[in-house]
Amino acid sequence: MSKFNRNNMPGFLKYWISVTEKAVIPLIIFQFIRTILFPSILDILLLGGLIALYFSFQSKSI
Repeated sequence: MSKFNRNNMPGFLKYWISVTEKAVIPLIIFQFIRTILFPSILDILLLGGLIALYFSFQSKSI
């Protein structure tokens, strides 16, 4: 099976992927500070998910 190719996606989807890619770092920073101040399982899972999303964008798999 082939990977997703950004060039074959519709324009609105490419736009939202680009917006998400640019918004992940500020969200990670905010969530990290929140996790340090008020730790809970949900905060830790959300931070882990955001970090995984960041690394998936860095590997250009999406």
